[in-house]
Amino acid sequence: MVATLRPQQEVLAEAWRQGLSGQEILQRCAGLVDDFIVKQFDESPAVQGAKGSIAVIALGGYGRQEFFPYSDIDLLLLHDWWSKKSMQAVTESLLYPLWDEGFEVGQSVRGVKDAVQFALEDFHFQVALLDARLLAGSQQLFDELRARYTKKVFDGRRHEFARTMEAFMLERWQKYGSHTYLLEPHIKEGKGGLRDIQAMLWVAKGVFGLQDLDAIEASGMLETTNRQAFENSWSMLAKIRNRLHLLCRRKNDHLIFELQQEVAESFDYKDREGLLGVEHFMRDVYTHLQTVSVVTDLFFEHVQEVLGLTAGLGVEQQLERSIVLRGGTIRLAAREDLEERPYLLLRLFLQAGRMGLSLHHRTRQIVTSHLHLVDDHFRSSKRAAGVFLELLTQTDDIFPVLETMLATGLLPRYIPEFAGVESLAQHDLYHLYTVDRHQLQTVAELNVLKKSKVELFAEIPEIEVLYLAALLHDIGKGKQADHSTLGAEMVMSIGQRLHLSESACESLAFLIRYHLFLPENAMRRDFSDREFIRQTAELIGDNQRLTMLYLLTIADSKATGPSAWSDWKSSLLSELYLSIKACLGADCHLGTSGGEDEEQGVSWLREQILAKLDGQPTRIDIATLPPDYLMSFSLDVVLQHLQIHREQASPPATADFALSATEKALLVAVDYGS
Repeated sequence: MVATLRPQQEVLAEAWRQGLSGQEILQRCAGLVDDFIVKQFDESPAVQGAKGSIAVIALGGYGRQEFFPYSDIDLLLLHDWWSKKSMQAVTESLLYPLWDEGFEVGQSVRGVKDAVQFALEDFHFQVALLDARLLAGSQQLFDELRARYTKKVFDGRRHEFARTMEAFMLERWQKYGSHTYLLEPHIKEGKGGLRDIQAMLWVAKGVFGLQDLDAIEASGMLETTNRQAFENSWSMLAKIRNRLHLLCRRKNDHLIFELQQEVAESFDYKDREGLLGVEHFMRDVYTHLQTVSVVTDLFFEHVQEVLGLTAGLGVEQQLERSIVLRGGTIRLAAREDLEERPYLLLRLFLQAGRMGLSLHHRTRQIVTSHLHLVDDHFRSSKRAAGVFLELLTQTDDIFPVLETMLATGLLPRYIPEFAGVESLAQHDLYHLYTVDRHQLQTVAELNVLKKSKVELFAEIPEIEVLYLAALLHDIGKGKQADHSTLGAEMVMSIGQRLHLSESACESLAFLIRYHLFLPENAMRRDFSDREFIRQTAELIGDNQRLTMLYLLTIADSKATGPSAWSDWKSSLLSELYLSIKACLGADCHLGTSGGEDEEQGVSWLREQILAKLDGQPTRIDIATLPPDYLMSFSLDVVLQHLQIHREQASPPATADFALSATEKALLVAVDYGS
């Protein structure tokens, strides 16, 4: 038996090369298993000798004829009272051949009442029965099960089913990924995966009696314009899951980093246009996951509205002309107003940001259908620019607002340069997200920093420059060029369209050109190298740019992933920042002779230290601190040294261990007044 069913399935799994869709392949694979099980049933002596009625029912993915190479086979062996005693022998006669073939089988042996009662207690079994399909045996027994199941599970309980489904979806996303752009997406269970498609179909079938996509589209709960892309994405995700099963020779639905190259090659992705074949492949994967996510999210918002689950969220509130708050969502009151005032497209998102609420699903569809209004005149509009910059800098929870702008197509339409990094994969273990989402996350990280580093943000008069740099810092990626240099060139025209001043455009370009400068040098350079600090201060030019570059570096690192940020890196960056800032404050970058300029710098540093001490006693006179020492460390580090020096003349081993060799040597030098 082993040489029959498995090889046939694996041959079928390759049939996509002949043009079969993912769904057609799965249906044919399920058909092979059907034939095998029916043959066993028909030839089983135990079945032939049983009294009463028996039905063999396919459940779950196998029931809906979506059978992957190493999926489980879920079966319900249904029986009446007369056949109950025969079921052990019947079960063994059907399951042993499947086990011999190497399949994992999930089986349940129950009567009709018992099966329905268990469905009421176990939501997973309840959902599995939605896809129940009779394979062999009694049609009458199967019909009895379906009638009782529908009456007990759904009659008067449809609201409960929808709520429970959404709760399970949220729980699943928390476990497997609540975003469609993770480095290692879960093709089945993650956001935008195959399970989201099934959740949509289950609710459509169970709650509304809609049996397929045709019926869902006819109901208005699936936009005709979205259907083709949705089906294409569904088909491709199915093919990818097939490939993962065959590559791993087991059930595996997680597209981990180590498998991405091999899967991309199996689908004939090639290196081109400055990107690796695997990066092209992953970009398509993220696009498909996003398509499924958008369509299923819209569907479930329809469900909530139709079932009245959003009722009772307050009366309608007029936020501004043509924009209202109703049912807990932001809505466009009259779509015809867009033609006369297209800037409303941006104001919708501004209001969403102000209120901390999402756009209504129909409003999001209206935005997408009116993107033609965002033309060159719109992009150069001072009024539109003002709305966009206010949205960017004044929204507390900015990520979902920007993500919806991206999903509707408004963000890349308004900033066409952004389209070049949309769903762009970064094939390394360093970045957790696609380039577009990484940039959105960087903006979100800035908002977090704004609350913890209030003093630093107060130093920046043109805060929009910093936020734009966060949104656009990697915009030059995906080309055969240094992305920092290319990005700096690209943002000049963006800044001009947004009506930034010439100096603001230059600062924006500077931040993007040098957004990697601080982290790279913090890891490699000796901060006691006065010439490096002087040259860096000269490059940056002023405290405002330095502070923006420092904040951008932190936000960028935190948005990249855990491996890009640590307490150690934070400490190094802080020390480098303070060293450069002290140099800028002392004008140490104006000369290298070590003469009058250096003396002025040292004097300024002594004054700053005394001001920071604010009368606190020290064991030594600040005037005796060596100039080389003062020019080598930031003010905060010098104060830390002085505190340790004051508290213990001979530091114990534990305190000594915390200092670098250079710091210990300098402390000794200070102690002896050298």
